[in-house]
Amino acid sequence: MDPELLRQRAAFQKHAARTSSVQQRPAAPPPAQIQKSLYAEFRDTKKKKTTKSDATKKAEMEAAAPGSQSNAINFSTMAKVVDYLKKRHLARQNWPLGFSEVMDELQIYGLSKKSELWLQEALPKNEKIITDENGKFRFRPKYKITGEKSLVEVLKAQHENGRGGILLSELNECFANADKCLDALVPSIIVVPTVINKRKDKAVFYNDTSLDIELADDFKSLWRNVSVDHLDEKKIEEYLQKKGIDVMKDLAPKRLYNGPPKRKAIKRKLDQKKVHNQHMGDVLEDYE
Repeated sequence: MDPELLRQRAAFQKHAARTSSVQQRPAAPPPAQIQKSLYAEFRDTKKKKTTKSDATKKAEMEAAAPGSQSNAINFSTMAKVVDYLKKRHLARQNWPLGFSEVMDELQIYGLSKKSELWLQEALPKNEKIITDENGKFRFRPKYKITGEKSLVEVLKAQHENGRGGILLSELNECFANADKCLDALVPSIIVVPTVINKRKDKAVFYNDTSLDIELADDFKSLWRNVSVDHLDEKKIEEYLQKKGIDVMKDLAPKRLYNGPPKRKAIKRKLDQKKVHNQHMGDVLEDYE
């Protein structure tokens, strides 16, 4: 072999021994360490997702809170305005007030421009507020009643038109001390206790004396002395029929029963044998 090649081969081997170009593969970590790293990575990912969802929910709540809070402030402010105008009406202070005057007298300050615009649009639409041509407000009672005389007149008109009576709660919005006024008008009115929307109230009616019936004292004493507590309606009806007094029946309007519609019975056709060549009946003959 060529000595030059042998010399180059020996030099290459020495150089390869001094600098190894092959990198050794790192040793694999134990399974316990791999499991710990995976668990830590999963925990960090879950924490990030939870933090993000909580932040999103908080942002949504903060975005929705101002609207609901402003609506509550607007309606509560309008209720205060209506109540204040009613108190002024009961105190006979019937001159109207502007929006800024009402806010000043109620000492309501710091409303946002949006709330002020909403109130200025909503107050004229309220059924308990009268708005004049200048945009000023005053209370609107349901009836134009200012005292005993006007109360009797309105009750009489209600009676003649068949509209019934007036509630005491409605009278309390028309004029002050309505209870004392009713006590003074007992001969001319009739007061009946009632319950409206689960609240105790009183209904006031006009007492039409022309409809009163005069009865003899003897008849009244007989009526009061006869006791029927131990009898039921059926026994009373039988007793009256024995005495020749019939009971009126079928006075109430009949109720129509709107039940489910009845299904019509399906008529099944009987199987009929078809007969052919009927037009040849006179020609054909039977040879059986």
